[in-house]
Amino acid sequence: MALEISQLDFSELAEAKELIKKVFMTFEAPDYSDEGVTHFLTYLDEELEKEMSANQVQVWCGKYDQQIVGILAVRLPAHIALLFVDEAYHRQGIAKSMYQAMISELSPERMTVNSSPYAVPAYEKLGFQLNGEEEIVSGIRFQPMVFIREEGYR
Repeated sequence: MALEISQLDFSELAEAKELIKKVFMTFEAPDYSDEGVTHFLTYLDEELEKEMSANQVQVWCGKYDQQIVGILAVRLPAHIALLFVDEAYHRQGIAKSMYQAMISELSPERMTVNSSPYAVPAYEKLGFQLNGEEEIVSGIRFQPMVFIREEGYR
C-alpha cells in the first residue's frame, strides 16, 4: 500500500475537515482554552474553503487506498496554516512526504509556521527553528517557527 501525495480537490474538503477536527480535538484542543478551540473550529468551518477558493491557500493531502490520512495547508506565499496526520499514521513519514511535495512545488526560500506546542518536535525534524516566544492569540497557543532554505537544499 503506497502513500499518494496530491493537491486536495474541493470534493475532498469535507473528508479533510473531519480528519483535521478529529486530530485537533485529540492532540491540540487539550492545550487550548475554550476560546481557542472555538476559534480554530470556526476557522475550519468558515474560512478554509474561502481561502482555498481565493487561491490564498494550497492544500496537499496524503492518502492510502483513496482515504485521506494527512493534510498540509500553506497560506501563500509560504506559511504553514495546517498540518495534521491521522493518529493511526503518526511517525510514518506522511507529514514529511507532504512537506517535501509542497517544497518541491513552491520552492520557498523561507517558510514560517505558528506551531502548536504538541507539534514543535515534528517541525524541528523538518528543519524549522524556534523564532521567538510562545504566544496566545484568540485562545490559540502557538510557537512561531521558521525554516530558511540553505544553499543547495533540495
